[in-house]
Amino acid sequence: MFPLKDNLRCNNFATISTWLIVANLLAFFAEVGMIVSGRQEEFFSTWLMVPHNFFTDIASGDPTAVGWAIVTVFSSMFLHGSFGHIFGNMFFLYVFGKAVENRIGKWRFLAFYLVSGILASLCHAYSEPGSMIPTLGASGAIAGVLGAYLLLWPTATISGFYVVPAPAYVHTKAYWFLVGWFVMQISGVLESIGSVSGGGVALWAHIGGFVAGFILAGLVKIFQPVSEVCIVPVPDCKTSDDEAKADKKKK
Repeated sequence: MFPLKDNLRCNNFATISTWLIVANLLAFFAEVGMIVSGRQEEFFSTWLMVPHNFFTDIASGDPTAVGWAIVTVFSSMFLHGSFGHIFGNMFFLYVFGKAVENRIGKWRFLAFYLVSGILASLCHAYSEPGSMIPTLGASGAIAGVLGAYLLLWPTATISGFYVVPAPAYVHTKAYWFLVGWFVMQISGVLESIGSVSGGGVALWAHIGGFVAGFILAGLVKIFQPVSEVCIVPVPDCKTSDDEAKADKKKK
């Protein structure tokens, strides 16, 4: 399912989520400009994190190499491989980021997003330490947002559409959608075991980001009580679970 919206009403404008989307779009356009001007190799070698190079630079102990290795962990979080790649990531951030940002606060959300992205990138790097394939994308950080959303708003309603097996607009509980998404990442990793080619998706980054976001959200629930001016649910749609319960009552 591709999510389009949830049924949570945010009382505060999601400033950080919006600026993160803008920053990712600006970085993508700059990336396209570099590629169009024939500076693709320079761009890749400068701004993308390559697991093998990352560990080599860290192990070298050279301050410049170590510093730039750390920079690539951040810069690669704002770069994407295609329009479809950035569109999907930013739409997920738009749908799920608003509620999480409203719940934990603007600046905490920014720190949360960056930490989730860093841990996701490191998780991917440690899963393939010898890989020379560059990694890029905000997927790991956004996976952290999904993990946080699952813990903070598990019973929220997510509305979206299926394309396969037949186009349909559906509503489902957040826990069904998000747990299903996480299981798909685990399944993808299991299927890739023993594969020579690997895959084009950094699944371990998704898994690491999701787990990191879930844990960080748990700390938020412990140390930051729910604010009364945060979010209220909007009963604008019914899920399949709701309809099933209604049918049982009729019987």
